[in-house]
Amino acid sequence: MKKCIILITMLAFIVSLGAIIDENHKLTQAHTIRTAYTLNKGEWIIGIGPLSYGINDNFEVGTDMLADIFMVLNAYGKYSIIDKSKIAVAASGTFIRFSIGNDNFNSIGIGGHVTVPLDEKMKLHTGANISIIPDFKIDDVEYEGGVGAGTEIPLEIEYMFNEHNVLLGGVAYDLTFKSYSVGVSYLLSWTKFNLQLGGSFTGGDGWTYLAPVIGIWWRF
Repeated sequence: MKKCIILITMLAFIVSLGAIIDENHKLTQAHTIRTAYTLNKGEWIIGIGPLSYGINDNFEVGTDMLADIFMVLNAYGKYSIIDKSKIAVAASGTFIRFSIGNDNFNSIGIGGHVTVPLDEKMKLHTGANISIIPDFKIDDVEYEGGVGAGTEIPLEIEYMFNEHNVLLGGVAYDLTFKSYSVGVSYLLSWTKFNLQLGGSFTGGDGWTYLAPVIGIWWRF
């Protein structure tokens, strides 16, 4: 009985934390891609994975802590260029340091993000992401100045039933590796606590896999 009371208390505390989805708290991440929106000045996202902070109303920085734990060191910054009622545009930069065997590599990513509200409930998120790994070499094949993580063009939809329930989904195509992905997820947002559940199907030349999309974070 005592354990149940503790568990209920913990859940109540978790749900009581945080930020609902509205015009002052727009989604900075859709199904799997970043949107053109940024965190507000002084605002945090902390979760199982993401750690982000709003430097000001137009600029946020962050990292994926789960990747950091597994020695894939990473950091990103996203700057809002335009945030109007009919369109939002942002640019981002990402740095990733990872290892393959005994070799260490640095990846530099550049992203453009565009969000277009279609009506009061629906938004379209798109853009492009390019990642470059200088002197990338695997199995004696060298891609000098080559593209490591590819050149991806995503297209995702956000449909907001209300300030607590959002359906997210979309497709993406990688021009470099000629691979694709399609997926959908559902986002539940309490006052500050957010839970995202879904999945994505990814395929390429002779390979496919299904991956879950699970997001747990607080925004405050």
